[in-house]
Amino acid sequence: MNTTWLFLKNMLSISIVCILAIVLGTSCNFKKDIPITEFELDNGSGKAMFKYVERFVEISPRDSGTINAGKAGQWLSREIKRCGLKPQADSWVEQTPRGKIAFCNIFADYPGETEKTIIIGCHYDTKSGIGPTFQGANDGGSTVGVMLELMRQMVEKKVKTKHTIRFAFFDGEECIGDSYSSQNGLHGSTRMANYYYTQKKDILQNVIIIDMVGDKNLVLEIPRNVTPKLAKQAMLAAMENKKAARVSLASTYCIDDHWPFVERGFSAIDFIDYTYGSTPNSKDYWHTLEDTIDKLSPDSLEKTGILVVDVLKLID
Repeated sequence: MNTTWLFLKNMLSISIVCILAIVLGTSCNFKKDIPITEFELDNGSGKAMFKYVERFVEISPRDSGTINAGKAGQWLSREIKRCGLKPQADSWVEQTPRGKIAFCNIFADYPGETEKTIIIGCHYDTKSGIGPTFQGANDGGSTVGVMLELMRQMVEKKVKTKHTIRFAFFDGEECIGDSYSSQNGLHGSTRMANYYYTQKKDILQNVIIIDMVGDKNLVLEIPRNVTPKLAKQAMLAAMENKKAARVSLASTYCIDDHWPFVERGFSAIDFIDYTYGSTPNSKDYWHTLEDTIDKLSPDSLEKTGILVVDVLKLID
């Protein structure tokens, strides 16, 4: 009986997110006058990104299917509305190693000249089982700040793009335990990849995923299992702009939110920093209670945002 009641409460919280996305809906019918090639993030954008993260991690932890996950989705919907776009929500229930769990993706489309789409995505959930005070400030929080500020400035500056840009905040990236499988982890990105594959296969052009990008000692890598052309373009962009985050090609594969898109034949890339810890090459903050807001740097957030903008310019 208690399990049934908890599941119903979780479903109710997710449903509220979907209702909010409809109620908070706004339009984006503004005249665009700055081409994407001329768009630059404001100096000091990292501070604004950091403030988003500070506010977001007040909702912690954000394990999928929990009340806090619903609150996080509501918060994202409100912030997307404030940025000037229409928040949308896609909720569903899926089988996991811990039974059925409710998930909810939050996203917003920035209209371009065509329906052809580029996704810029991240996850907002936290790893389960870490502890009641787990913030997931870097892993699940940092990228939320980067994306919201990028979205806000694109709307404010009326940036003109050829492609429609979908800002996607995925739920359920984290797996339960240590092993990913078809029913464990990457739930939100798999859901969206399946949608485009089955219904709009010719619409989706490219996918940019960012994950764990706030470390003061930022070491961004591109996993081996991405689209080679995108990796080449990203590394070129990073070399040409000294303000952008440095990025290198990793020696290993990575299971992250880009992978469901790559598996289905879409062009996708992932920027991720696995060396998140007390020393430059350690990982002792990752998936621990040490993943807190004080470990993040506005400078790292801003450099990541600049890199994303530069890659967007190349592929748009």
